[in-house]
Amino acid sequence: MRSLFLRIFLSFWVATLLVLATTAAVAWYRFQRDQTASPNIRQLASEAQNRLLVGGMKDLYAWIENAEDRFPGRHIYVVRPDGQDILQRPLPPTYRSYANRLKDAGFFGREPPPNGRDDPLLLTPLFTDRDGTVYTVMIGQRSPISPLQASDVRLVVFAFALVISGLVCWWLAHYISKPLERLQSSARSLAAGNLDERVGEEFSSRRDELGVLARDFDAMADHIRTLIASREDLLRAMSHELRSPLARLRVASGLARRPQADIVKQLDRIELEAERLDTLIGQMLQLSQLRSYKPTLPLEPIDVTTLLNEVVEDARLEASAADKNVDWTPGENLWLNGDHDLMRSAIENVLRNAVRFTKPGTAVAVSLVREHRDALIAIEDHGPGVPEAELAHIFEPFYRVAESRDRDSGGTGIGLAITARVVGLYKGQVRAQNAATGGLRVEIRLPLRRD
Repeated sequence: MRSLFLRIFLSFWVATLLVLATTAAVAWYRFQRDQTASPNIRQLASEAQNRLLVGGMKDLYAWIENAEDRFPGRHIYVVRPDGQDILQRPLPPTYRSYANRLKDAGFFGREPPPNGRDDPLLLTPLFTDRDGTVYTVMIGQRSPISPLQASDVRLVVFAFALVISGLVCWWLAHYISKPLERLQSSARSLAAGNLDERVGEEFSSRRDELGVLARDFDAMADHIRTLIASREDLLRAMSHELRSPLARLRVASGLARRPQADIVKQLDRIELEAERLDTLIGQMLQLSQLRSYKPTLPLEPIDVTTLLNEVVEDARLEASAADKNVDWTPGENLWLNGDHDLMRSAIENVLRNAVRFTKPGTAVAVSLVREHRDALIAIEDHGPGVPEAELAHIFEPFYRVAESRDRDSGGTGIGLAITARVVGLYKGQVRAQNAATGGLRVEIRLPLRRD
């Protein structure tokens, strides 16, 4: 059962049905018992009079015992004119009151009024002895042998309803409050700085709304811990990365102040380092934004072929200045859902990296093919490649295979990390491998747009 609403609804519904069914069963039981065990009081009065007239009082005593055996659970009272049972048994208060009213009305005495013997308004029949003494028969209920035979069974039903509803409400309160208390405790612990706090498998494995809430809380806690760790790593990396260009700026500034210094050369150096700082800070901000949260990603249709044409043309302009080239032949138009600027940045980072490291006089090969429901973009250069042990790390922020080489080529160690993050956000994959002919081959796989 997955729905908490359905659990609560069915619990109260079943409890109500149990109470109603119990009430109906008790009513049916009492009705059947009354139908089968209710004596005919007028017939009993006639029997009592016959026994009294034939055998006297002693025979009447025996008849009372026999009548009570015939009707289990009943008391058969024969009441004298003084309002007492002939066997000296105590009468219920209501019976004593009724007997007194009969006496006050003149029905008890030596002879009842002629028109009162069979008065239909009388609740109990009257009969007389030989000497004219008037008696009446009353039927009472013995002490019940079970709660269902109680004179006021409403108390029993009410008690049963209280027990059933109490059990159901207790179970629901326990079922709902326990995970909520655990969530509250986990939230307070997380707010206090314990980033390892989780609700736990006991509640997150539940299949109702509270289980979904527990899993969402754990996912939120994981994301917060990753976010804070990412920010801390980013701050450490930024402080390290910014230190190098700032140091070079200070050196260039110091050289420019020397007598007979080549001011123009040092200013060019300062301008170059300033541009590197600007690029580095821009990439850091972009990576921080991509890693800090999962944004609401635009899903506009993008023609990958047209996008690659734009990126390749810009890369060819950069490559031609270093005696390099980019080989690219447009094929069929493939469409995917994404953000144009983010996709351009992801592809451009890989392509510019390939142009930067490919050998002079060589060309970077770019291709686009359809593979099942994916678009596969491959970018292969003719550079030195990457050691196999380090292939898995090149998409990490600020990771450099050879720091001095990257610095000389203008690399920041952030571009491929941005690519990996953008491709991952759009449910794609990116991987790198050394090409058989030398150099590095990077493949970007993205899901195609479904019509």
